[in-house]
Amino acid sequence: MKIYNHLLIYKGTYYSVYFHADKPKESSVYEYYKKCDYQTRANFLYLVKRLSDHGRIYDTSKFRIEDRINKIYAFKPKKERFFCFFENDKIIIVTSAYQKTRQKLDKNEVKKACKIRDLYFKGGK
Repeated sequence: MKIYNHLLIYKGTYYSVYFHADKPKESSVYEYYKKCDYQTRANFLYLVKRLSDHGRIYDTSKFRIEDRINKIYAFKPKKERFFCFFENDKIIIVTSAYQKTRQKLDKNEVKKACKIRDLYFKGGK
C-alpha cells in the first residue's frame, strides 16, 4: 500500500508514524484526531514522538499490544484509543481510533483495526 507523506505524523530516530489513508486524499483516523480536544491531541503526539525517538514506551497504560495474533497496538493518550501496527522495522501505521466508554476494550474496534491492517498488506483500500 502507498504511504502518503501528507499523513506523516512524526519521523523519529527509530520510527516514522503515519495515519492510514482510506483513499489518497482521505483518512478517517486523521479526521477523528482533528475532532479530539487539544489535550488529547497533545498527549497523542507526545506518545508518537516518544515511541519514534526512543523506540519503546515502557508504560503499558500509554501504549500496549491489544491483539497479539494480528500485532495490533494502541496509543492511549486519555480515553481515546488509537490503534496501529508496525509495517516494517521503521514504519508505524495508525489505523483507527475511538473513545473508550467502558472498562473493557471494545473487540469490534480491534477487529476493525485488524481488517484495515489486512487490507493494507493486500494493497486494497
